[in-house]
Amino acid sequence: MKELSSISISSGVNENGVGFLTVSCISTDKEMFVGQLDPETVRKLALDWLESAEAAEQDAAVFRLFRKMDIEDAVLGAVITELRNSRSD
Repeated sequence: MKELSSISISSGVNENGVGFLTVSCISTDKEMFVGQLDPETVRKLALDWLESAEAAEQDAAVFRLFRKMDIEDAVLGAVITELRNSRSD
């Protein structure tokens, strides 16, 4: 899997007056993938990214706390799995 370096988004409008966004993803070896998405899809993706970022920070906080408390890895894994499952409900 390639390592992602950046994602950029720019807005545009087509000849029919319909808005779109051009999304560019660049890997660390400078390979680029470019595509277009509609504004609604980009808004949904952005919200999903924000939710995922928050979840990652919560998981990391729980992980650090349980490690400080010398909780077994199996218990720690079960708690993090439960947190993830509860977010998808």
